[in-house]
Amino acid sequence: MSKVRKSSIRGPEDRHFNFSRLKKQLASVNLRSERDLWKRFVRKLALALSVHRVSLVQYDVEQGEITRINYTGFKGRVRDLNATKKIVSKVAKKRRSFICGNMEDFPHLMSPFAKNYRTPACAVVPLVFQDDLVGILCLSDLNTSQLQELSQRQGELESVADQLAQLLYHWEFLHHERTTHTKEVEDRGRFFRLLDDFIENINATWETENTLGVYARLLGDIVPYRFWGMIFDPLDKGEEVIVNLLARTCDDEVKWLVSHLMKSWPKRPDLQESELSKLLVLGDEHLVEAPRTVPEEGQRIELAPIYLDNNLFGIIGLVVSKDYTLSEDTRQFIKVLSHHLGTHIKKNCLMAANQELENTDKITGLLNQRHFFTVLEREFERSTRYNTPFSLLFLDVDHFKDINQTYGVEEGYNVLREISRVLQVALRSTDHISRYSGERFVVALTETGLRESELVANRIRRLIANHSFYIGAENIFIKVTASIGVASFLDHRPRTVAQFIEFADTALYFAKRNGRNQVVSYTYVVNLMMSDVDNQS
Repeated sequence: MSKVRKSSIRGPEDRHFNFSRLKKQLASVNLRSERDLWKRFVRKLALALSVHRVSLVQYDVEQGEITRINYTGFKGRVRDLNATKKIVSKVAKKRRSFICGNMEDFPHLMSPFAKNYRTPACAVVPLVFQDDLVGILCLSDLNTSQLQELSQRQGELESVADQLAQLLYHWEFLHHERTTHTKEVEDRGRFFRLLDDFIENINATWETENTLGVYARLLGDIVPYRFWGMIFDPLDKGEEVIVNLLARTCDDEVKWLVSHLMKSWPKRPDLQESELSKLLVLGDEHLVEAPRTVPEEGQRIELAPIYLDNNLFGIIGLVVSKDYTLSEDTRQFIKVLSHHLGTHIKKNCLMAANQELENTDKITGLLNQRHFFTVLEREFERSTRYNTPFSLLFLDVDHFKDINQTYGVEEGYNVLREISRVLQVALRSTDHISRYSGERFVVALTETGLRESELVANRIRRLIANHSFYIGAENIFIKVTASIGVASFLDHRPRTVAQFIEFADTALYFAKRNGRNQVVSYTYVVNLMMSDVDNQS
């Protein structure tokens, strides 16, 4: 029978851990002024979580010994607590959290002091930063509601642990107590000034290239490298490689670095350059054609992995002289600086992905109507100011309702997706395509007059008419046609964006009315209206 005691009746605020507030409190800690951050964090955690027994443990995995412990709610010495290290050892080696409602279910992990606990429930979480085990967080003597909530919100608890690990790692680096020479002390202060400078600069920009430029400049103040590169997979959608050149570098050297980074990438050690989703070379003005017979002659690549949320995010490769040796402090500085770089790049990628989701149509992946209006207004303003050609195409899939009724809505969506692919192949990268609504598409052709836009529209119409659309539900191919209306900024002189859209939409109406599967420009509509006026006269 479990010995976990039932909690007394408490208010809603007491029943739930406020991890969000705790993370804000931890973030407000001044690392420079703290004399003993381990002790400070133990007290803060005990108060914030209302847990009776809290300890922060440093554990040497190689020696299998507890080397330091800060605790509250019980008494103990390091040598005594080494007798209780079984759970700590398990968590340290596996790097995974251990949450248990009754330690009696794990007799091989029981400690001699477990019988003194009022409840045998505990949560033990590793504190890991950049793949280094910084410490172990132990919450013990938990009541029923605390155990249940920690089990349900384990992800949030581990997020707090990640923050603790990062702060403790930084603090240890800043306050590491050992005999140092004056130069080493000065270097350490310089490292943190550069780190502050880096954080301040990257928070002022969301451009990844600008962030990489700041990183390269500040790192160059510490490490005499020639050029550097980075392989990373920001959103698990494909590996990217960025190479930053700072001085004369030949193409063979760039290939050598890229190849070394790909071979060092543990997720896909057989990765080929052709499989990269992006290969970007910054500072290519330094690239020279003069080949080196042996790129690695006199130089080597120093690797620095970047871990985010205990997962490998990327690997930095610095090309340095073979005679150059990095000090331990310099390695730690590179690790911390690179961690901030990786965090910022991932944040940029997530923001870009969210922005893309907000701006794209879920069915076709094209621009959605709302974002297309933004683009259209910008291009319309540019054409108005500089009197440049600009055309608009409105495309409607003929008899699309029949496709939905005959084969189903999902097959109709597949037809729309296939048409969107046809449009993307037929048009330039400078043109803008949107799914306007339902089976209707709109295309903005920049720097294109009426005659050229009619030719483009007819080419699109023929491509769609000649394409075979596969219907998976019936295992057949069908034919589809489209009608297109064309309006030109210079030829039809719309006064507003809304009027421009109206012109193209009206031309589309006449294309449909005249029998479908054809292209009609607004000039035809104007001539038709003039003819009606003449007939009435």
